[in-house]
Amino acid sequence: MKEKPIFEEVFAQLIHQPKLGLKLLIGAGVSFIPVVNLFAFGYLYRFAAQLRRTGQIRLPEWTDWAGLFSDGLKFAVVWLVYWLLPLVVAGLLSSLFCVVGMGALAYLFMVSVFLVATVLFCSALYRFQMRSDYKDLLDVVLIVRMSFMKGAEFILPALVFLGICAFSLPVYGFAFFAGFLLLITQTSLCYRSLESGK
Repeated sequence: MKEKPIFEEVFAQLIHQPKLGLKLLIGAGVSFIPVVNLFAFGYLYRFAAQLRRTGQIRLPEWTDWAGLFSDGLKFAVVWLVYWLLPLVVAGLLSSLFCVVGMGALAYLFMVSVFLVATVLFCSALYRFQMRSDYKDLLDVVLIVRMSFMKGAEFILPALVFLGICAFSLPVYGFAFFAGFLLLITQTSLCYRSLESGK
């Protein structure tokens, strides 16, 4: 991968991966089922770790299911705290906006929180994978700073992720897995580029 990852090139490399359809199908399938979706989380976690180490876009195989489950638990902690929790809180606040007749504002608020939470999650995941220490997730200020540092480069991937989720909601397993796969690829490569000083 060249020094500064360009989203369009990252996307092109990702969609030309060998057996992409099969790997997406497996990931989307297990993402539909609660608890079983931890295997999909583990796959995404493992892929992010591999990107961090090598900087090469190579989708791993669906092997070592016990390891995938273990990695999925780590991914789930970061995901729950930095992605799902902000969205749940925003959803509750949005319902208050709707009660007072401000539905349009509620919609804009939810979209904004979705985008911010998505970037925060990617930053938190990258930070966590430095040492796999849960205490690193408590350094919210650093994670927010990391997010703002690369925020402009993450707008397009976050919007694409939002679009995938919005248009593929009925098949939410696919939307979630494919969207996060694309998002994690771009953000991990961006942070790796920054970390290596390129």
